Amino acid sequence: MAASTELGPARVAELDRSDMLGAMAGLPRQLHDGYDAARGRLAGAFCGTFPAIPPAEPDGLAVCGMGGSAIGADLVLACLPDLPVAAAVVRGYGLPAWVGPGTLVVVVSYSGDTEEALACAAQARARGCAPVCIASGGRLAAFAAAEGLPCVLVPGGGQPRASVGKLSMALLATLEAAGLCHEHAGDVRGAAAQLEAGSAELRPDSAEARNPAKALARRLENKLAVVYGAGATSPVARRWKGQINENAKAPAFFNELPELDHNEIMGWTSQPQVTASAIALFLSEESGDERLARRAVLTAHEYEALGVATEQVIARGTSRLARLFSLVQLGDYAAFYLALLYGVDPTPVGAIEDFKAKLAGAAGD
Repeated sequence: MAASTELGPARVAELDRSDMLGAMAGLPRQLHDGYDAARGRLAGAFCGTFPAIPPAEPDGLAVCGMGGSAIGADLVLACLPDLPVAAAVVRGYGLPAWVGPGTLVVVVSYSGDTEEALACAAQARARGCAPVCIASGGRLAAFAAAEGLPCVLVPGGGQPRASVGKLSMALLATLEAAGLCHEHAGDVRGAAAQLEAGSAELRPDSAEARNPAKALARRLENKLAVVYGAGATSPVARRWKGQINENAKAPAFFNELPELDHNEIMGWTSQPQVTASAIALFLSEESGDERLARRAVLTAHEYEALGVATEQVIARGTSRLARLFSLVQLGDYAAFYLALLYGVDPTPVGAIEDFKAKLAGAAGD
């Protein structure tokens, strides 16, 4: 599309047929309402309300999910660097060997029908675990009911990637109920208030000169996006990559510092036609490790010298929760506006749905 493509309400009305904009604008309420609802649902879950009781003092944590249902776990764990137990996000069909009856297993599937998540839930029960389930319904909710497991039901009807607030807050409330972290009610309220202000700044009727998401989408147009995180911002880099893939229907990739300085930096040294087509986005937060911050600046300078365009994006907020979700919000809006520049509806994910149908058919052969 031409660089003059309009990114205001008229363009949104033309292309956003399933109201992805409304889902993004609802992120502040997802945090606030999702946290409160999950806390109410989980009251007593670790002290006898359910027939299958999760461990009151877990010896480890495994959160199982895929795609938009897993990214919330990445974000929550990034906000909790002092968890007293080892923790892992499991993206796949099988649990790590160390998961046993004393492990807190949380299975997250927005639809409730994700086959990898269902496999992990069944495996957890077979190992004597009492997994906490988070879903909008489907087979996972039915499994929880049949097994007497705690289940946090979140409102359904949307896309998993557009429900990150509900899913992440359900997990945060679960970890609080399990005694793995302190209460975060104040941080959640503060983050929600900040995101409300962010929605006003980023909405389509906001002038482009004062709208950082529109400006970022312009820079991303017709570029191969590579998104880099460092420490706590690494899961946000994964989120941005996924949003560009699913909303803008465009290729994008992510990596993290310091690892990329030990390999990926070499990939930009011998193919000038590739470097000229790319833009590297470096996500950071002011409270992060100073060594990583130094690396990010130096790496960006090296990339520029190699011919790769770069953009530094700094999180805003008084708590880590607010800072990470401020980056999530900016990335969501930027990917949304990039979809408008490419002339596509942000919501449909036909290639993913077609593949799942083929996978289901192959499994039935």
